[in-house]
Amino acid sequence: MDLNHLLYHHQLSIMRAASLPAASRAGAYRLVKHYQTRIDRLRHQMGVSSYPDWCGAAVPAGAVS
Repeated sequence: MDLNHLLYHHQLSIMRAASLPAASRAGAYRLVKHYQTRIDRLRHQMGVSSYPDWCGAAVPAGAVS
């Protein structure tokens, strides 16, 4: 998957998890974490940070976001 595809599925998983009853969210948020891990790994491989330099919240490539 490319980065945009991962970001898309990550956002969908966040919205789905948020719409579930509180008792069911833990399992749904594991999928959110799964996508975040894949996004972080891909960004590290690409050598890019999580945020652009101009936003002031730059996270070095490979750092946990």
